[in-house]
Amino acid sequence: MSVPAAALPGVALRRRDRDFVDAVWDAFASLRLTIPLMFLLAAACTLGTFANPENRPMTEIRAAIGDAWWFPGYLFFELNDLFHSWWFMLLLVVLTLNLTACTIERLPRIFRIALRPEKRLSDPQLRGIKHSLRLKTRAPPVQAAAEVAALLRARGFEPEILRGEGDDASSYVFAEKGRYSRFGVWTVHLSLFLILAGALTGRLLGMEGIINVPMDGGTFNYIFRKAGDGSAFKQPLGFTVRVDDFRLLKYVNGNPRSFESDLTVLGPAGKALEKQTIKVGEPLVHGGWTFYQASYQADPSHDRMKLTVTDATGKTATQSLRLGKDGEATMPDGVRFEVTGYTDDFSHLGPAVQIARTAPDGAKTAFWVFEKYPDFDADNRGDRWGLRLDGRDAYYFTGLQVARDPGYPFWLAGCCVLFLGLGIAFYTSHRRLWARASASGELVVAGAAHKNQAAFEEVWNDLAAALRKAGA
Repeated sequence: MSVPAAALPGVALRRRDRDFVDAVWDAFASLRLTIPLMFLLAAACTLGTFANPENRPMTEIRAAIGDAWWFPGYLFFELNDLFHSWWFMLLLVVLTLNLTACTIERLPRIFRIALRPEKRLSDPQLRGIKHSLRLKTRAPPVQAAAEVAALLRARGFEPEILRGEGDDASSYVFAEKGRYSRFGVWTVHLSLFLILAGALTGRLLGMEGIINVPMDGGTFNYIFRKAGDGSAFKQPLGFTVRVDDFRLLKYVNGNPRSFESDLTVLGPAGKALEKQTIKVGEPLVHGGWTFYQASYQADPSHDRMKLTVTDATGKTATQSLRLGKDGEATMPDGVRFEVTGYTDDFSHLGPAVQIARTAPDGAKTAFWVFEKYPDFDADNRGDRWGLRLDGRDAYYFTGLQVARDPGYPFWLAGCCVLFLGLGIAFYTSHRRLWARASASGELVVAGAAHKNQAAFEEVWNDLAAALRKAGA
């Protein structure tokens, strides 16, 4: 007497487990999962463009919206750093699993079609082929197959002639082009795997941060990275970088046009290892770190005033004095001039700089020098030394974004493979042609292409016309 499987607890349990696994596998191997995942990722990327675009630290965000009722949700979904949030990474992981399941589910069939094709045309196979032609021929099967092969060879194919198996006296012809075009879509899948691997690797192992450095010799050997709570901490680089200079180029109307920094990488004992001028889109790469020109920030307190000093004999000397620190010049007779202030418009007289004069005996006086009136100081102050203001050199801190992304090789390779896969998928097709010449005098020819049917239609019509004309 047989016992139903449902009556056996162990068997029923294994069947339920197997049904559950099959259901999960079917879900991940279905395009029904791919479409909503792509939609969610697109929505997340759009949201990430507007969520905290200034990359403000969590302390500022908490101070601004910490009392809002929805703030706990803001924290939970990590909207302050959406592209590094747990749920964005989860979407990437699920998409990776979805692509993996789809590939495992469908790729073996493609391998069979492309690498192990059915070369002998059978009647069941013929029913699934769109283009077919039946003709009568008086030639023996071998001769009829050779004639068809010659026509195919004239059209760029490399036909293969096969004999029937067993008692089958028929002769067969098989030819194909572009068998590897079947793998175009799967090459795109491979590129997505590489890009996702790069994203996940960069998320787990990558580092990035920012730092502002003074333009005239400022050095740094660390960057400021952002922790999960929005606070910043120092991340050592393992070497020192010096900012030799910064330049801000402007249009005629004064608007910024471009900006760049001269960087030097310093090794042990301050030895220069590498020098490069970086611009927006032209970073410096050293030691696995990439240094991008990201921003700049003016510091008026360190601006340099371009002054021309003229003595009583008419000799001139140019001085570049900074406000405050390093803002002092000493004349041959011991008189010292120090820049103590600057204004863009002094009583509607234009730009002016305030100078403190210290005599050798310690006596101090103060006066103003005007850019629009170059001879004003020499004509009115009655000093051996006359000063003229020739302009101001602005002082800047250069803003550098520094990143180390071990996933970069993955997504770079993924982008290259993506273009290759798209080229294969869109510009090639797998074209197959079969012929069967039987001993009864019937010749059957069939052809199929897995895409770009319009182009294959022309090939097929030309071949069919040639076969009819030859009277095969």
